[in-house]
Amino acid sequence: MSLNLYPSAKPTSSTTDVQVVMGTPSEISMNPNLYHSGPIEQAPVVVGTPAGVLQQTMPQPRAPAMPQAEALENLSARGFPRGLAKEVHSSTTSFPIRLWVVDNSGSMNMADGSRLVAVAGGGSKMVKCTRWQELNETLGAIADMAEAVGGRTDFLLLNPPAGGPQHVSVGGDSSGVPIARLGPVVGAGQMNTLMRAITPSGTTPLTEAVIQIISLIQPAAADLRARGEQAVVVLATDGLPNDPNSFLQAVQQLQQLPVWLVVRLCTNDDNVVEYWSDLDKALEAPLEVLDDEAGEAAEIRQHNPWLGYGPPLHLARAFGLRNRLFDLLDEAPLMPSQTRELCELLLGCGPLPEPELEWASFMTQLKVALTSAPSTVDPRTGRRCAWIDTVRIGTLHGGCLMLPLGCLANHCALS
Repeated sequence: MSLNLYPSAKPTSSTTDVQVVMGTPSEISMNPNLYHSGPIEQAPVVVGTPAGVLQQTMPQPRAPAMPQAEALENLSARGFPRGLAKEVHSSTTSFPIRLWVVDNSGSMNMADGSRLVAVAGGGSKMVKCTRWQELNETLGAIADMAEAVGGRTDFLLLNPPAGGPQHVSVGGDSSGVPIARLGPVVGAGQMNTLMRAITPSGTTPLTEAVIQIISLIQPAAADLRARGEQAVVVLATDGLPNDPNSFLQAVQQLQQLPVWLVVRLCTNDDNVVEYWSDLDKALEAPLEVLDDEAGEAAEIRQHNPWLGYGPPLHLARAFGLRNRLFDLLDEAPLMPSQTRELCELLLGCGPLPEPELEWASFMTQLKVALTSAPSTVDPRTGRRCAWIDTVRIGTLHGGCLMLPLGCLANHCALS
């Protein structure tokens, strides 16, 4: 599928005797037909003295909305290993707000979705459902996480529902985040009730939704940049935008702002998957595309089969994680040093030995760390499993090269 690219305009600048506002080379002027005529806002540089001494007030980092100990306890009760729980909590300062664009168009009524349901014995099973039911499961879990860690998360429906608000906000104190709320603040349970009462209908006006997101984030862009923060923007959809060309341009403009963009697909339709894959290639900035739990676990297994890709990790990636190592899981096999780092991040253990240098010590300490971590569920099989498969991890990078010296090559093909 081909996509039309829109060339970016040159950055603009304006100068006065007391203030200089400059755009960076990566920024472009907004399309006046869709947005506004001025450049994307930059933090001002104030000229302090005739000698040209520049003074700039640096904003203080935003404090977490919830103490770490409380957030870790909340997430531990939801099956998160300690390390992953720490990563989620720290993400609320790196990403002080999450904006979910929720597709409630008519196609979401199609019955080709799936959701993970707990069964007796601690396992789970994927069951068939509508796309809207699948998305509702995700939205409910994200809202629950937002409350658990105090991370403000706003949900914006594409189409006005027959009853109830089109926009709601869950979790977190927004007093320090200069992004307006469009709807009421509700609890996770109330948000879940509102979403389940909706009957999807209408089209897929994603371009208009992205323009609205731009209008919300743009006034806060300078403040977010100055603090080294980003807004997480999640497009949860099952289809194509009404106008793919204008949508491409809108996304390009959105990615000029301090955002981390995620697409949560609610379909396995080949044409839709191909469209979003092509869009990712057409954009200069990264675009994270996530499938459902089972689909994502299957992709990761192709590259990193030693990882137990449990539902908490899938939710955490959709919630927004600062460390980009989590984005590589479904793209390529991790190097031994990256594997070590991921184990440390997930389990919250101390530094592990380098696998390439001290394989036996690495495995010994990894097994000890796993004894303190809860098990999880493999979405593909529904069975409980460890976060790290200590047998499969031995086949990394050359098979027996990573195993004890006594291992023979014909014994390394682990199923």
